Amino acid sequence: MQICKNAVKTPVDRATGFTGKSTVNFLTELTKEPEYHNVKWGIAGRSEKKLNILLKELSELKIRTSSIVVIKCDINNQTELRNATGRTKILINCTGPHSILGEAVIKSCIETRTHYVDISAEIPQIFNAFRNNHNAAEEGNVLIVPSCGLASIPSAAGLMFLQNQFKDIPDVVDCYFRFDIPRRSYAPIGQHCLVHSGTWESLVFVLQDLPKYLNLKKETFPEPLVYEPIELKRSFFHRHSGEVWFPYPGPDEDLIEMSQRYVSDKYEQKPIRFRSFCTVPKFYHFLIIPPMYMYYYLCRFEWFRKMLCKHPKVFTAGYMSRQGPSEVSRMNTKYTLTMTGKSWDSNVKNYEHDPKKSLTVKVSGTDPGYYTTAMCLIISAMTILRESDKMPKGGVLMPAAAFQNTNLVENLMKHKMEFEVVTK
Repeated sequence: MQICKNAVKTPVDRATGFTGKSTVNFLTELTKEPEYHNVKWGIAGRSEKKLNILLKELSELKIRTSSIVVIKCDINNQTELRNATGRTKILINCTGPHSILGEAVIKSCIETRTHYVDISAEIPQIFNAFRNNHNAAEEGNVLIVPSCGLASIPSAAGLMFLQNQFKDIPDVVDCYFRFDIPRRSYAPIGQHCLVHSGTWESLVFVLQDLPKYLNLKKETFPEPLVYEPIELKRSFFHRHSGEVWFPYPGPDEDLIEMSQRYVSDKYEQKPIRFRSFCTVPKFYHFLIIPPMYMYYYLCRFEWFRKMLCKHPKVFTAGYMSRQGPSEVSRMNTKYTLTMTGKSWDSNVKNYEHDPKKSLTVKVSGTDPGYYTTAMCLIISAMTILRESDKMPKGGVLMPAAAFQNTNLVENLMKHKMEFEVVTK
């Protein structure tokens, strides 16, 4: 999807995919609102046939399609890609896996001075995009903001909300990420699966590239951002509020750390130690954690990666499929982030003692994989268009750094993401 410089302000690239269609649907609804009514946008994809099918589906929903710019674009064709990115102010990338399809789009956006957002949760790819393109994007005054979907806008916006309510910068923020899954999805028959297979393919590439990423991270950031007192360390499994939690497998913690490094270097702001954990129904522990460890090691073999991508339903016990979840399953899936910020006196010697200040906030919403992802992606793009004067001029920036001085939280609140203070 694109928003163009001349004819179009925003194009949606790979608009015909499962997530791309959700993104287009949200954008069509958003542009009915008075403040977004003048936004002109388009769709881009490699299949002209699928683009026409999407336009037909939109027209059946009584959406006027004559003003939607359609751009046929094969990412592997540099001429078509430059034509697509050169016609837009900001490109919204719904392609995936980003490890294969992301780098070419980012480089083309930098060359044509086009801002960029995507929904990647592939931390090795995001880190490589930062290493390979940050300086060029910064020099070109181009904002490249990856991971603007479920990963990692709710956590970035939650941190912004917490800091605003905290009236200070906390030393530590613990984020507890909870998914409430409809019971009908416990046995994923038919369209009672949880996730579309495109997300699964991206995960396979993460498992493949994770060892390289860990080495690159140590090479790029040899020193820890902040010292973590031994009293604050957590075991892999730990109890909190009567439930068992483990490290959240998404990229949010690493992306918040990269954001904190940026604001610490640029603005001499005290960095925050951010940690994220998640929980799921107990029987999912046995369905998710042991296979993921096994797949992590087996993903070193190309034949096994191909098997995982070819048969997502088999290797995930039906929880991921090429059909994707039904709308009923999606809308009955909820998420909650409970974030607690704490600060201590500078001369404290034992962090087990009560902090001088503590605050807990909650971020919640529905349909995390699709409605929330599409909404976060589009609102992020609109924020760049409308509030670029409050943002850094350019660079490959993580959301918490890119949007920290904008009205992102307020705009998310208007579109079904809830923020509330739980305890002071």
